[in-house]
Amino acid sequence: MASGKQQILAKRYARALFDVCAPTDFDKVDQQLQALKGAWKESADFRDAMQNPSVTDAERLAIVDAIVATIGGWALEPLRQLVQMVVSLGKSALVEPISDVFARLVREYKKSLALEVTVARELDSAGVAQIKQNLSTALGGEVEVTVVHDPEILGGLTIRMGDTLLDRSVAGSLKQLAGELV
Repeated sequence: MASGKQQILAKRYARALFDVCAPTDFDKVDQQLQALKGAWKESADFRDAMQNPSVTDAERLAIVDAIVATIGGWALEPLRQLVQMVVSLGKSALVEPISDVFARLVREYKKSLALEVTVARELDSAGVAQIKQNLSTALGGEVEVTVVHDPEILGGLTIRMGDTLLDRSVAGSLKQLAGELV
């Protein structure tokens, strides 16, 4: 169990990593953090090497790189940089709480993707499923899609997530063009 100070640091580091990752990278990064966490929990030799002051930073980093190599190499450069920084600072024990916090952030993110898609013509269930699949692929996670029919957009679609609106409708394009002409 991480101390209060460790938990605060873990939250900061995990949030920073989460913020620089693309949604399509979340699962790969989470898997690697889970693997490092597993190595930390399961191997007393690994823990000892990471916490032994007679082991140099270079040796610690080589050990971590060797572990990551067994799981396919680093998924993302910011993950490598974060882990190397934590190891170099002598705070290897933070890998476990960082992994836990990052996993929680990913779960929260995946549940929060509720999108409202507005289309000009009504769609059948196959059309709705296709939009959901395309958005899920593009955003790298599960999405909940509510489809709204509005013939006033003329064609294309709009996508709303919270306060953010992506307008790729014909009406929106015409409105933007009219604004540029004035």
